[in-house]
Amino acid sequence: MIQGRPVSARLTSRRLKDEKKRWLSLTKPPQDLPPLFPEDTSHGNVPLPDRSLLEDEEAKMLDALTDPSSSLAAFQTQAQARLRNVQSGLEFKTDQLASHVHELDQRVATAGREAERVLRLAADRLREREAREKAATGTRDIPVMEVLRSLGKILPEGGGG
Repeated sequence: MIQGRPVSARLTSRRLKDEKKRWLSLTKPPQDLPPLFPEDTSHGNVPLPDRSLLEDEEAKMLDALTDPSSSLAAFQTQAQARLRNVQSGLEFKTDQLASHVHELDQRVATAGREAERVLRLAADRLREREAREKAATGTRDIPVMEVLRSLGKILPEGGGG
């Protein structure tokens, strides 16, 4: 026992202090590391990696990213051109659609009127035919149920079957 404490307690205390120092050193930023990119470069002048140091797939990715036709400005130009194209024909197509919808509505209305006329004529013809047949058979003023009853009496016993 040295200075009133056992040796193992002093070693444990020293280890804990060393461990605390290591943990605190991890929270501090490294001091001697140079910045990844120079701070004075603008967005357009970022230094590119050497192609010879890249693998084939990485080189293809670099080419795709640095190709001027795939830049944001090129995409904006393409999108604006497409929008102008669509917009130029949109008014005409909208007018055509409205015209066709109106024409279709007119055709439906005309077809409805024609169907009503045909149905009315068919109903008139059926009434005329029924009246002619009743007159020919002599049952014009007799109700249908009476005609059916008398026909039922004519049939042989057992329903005629």
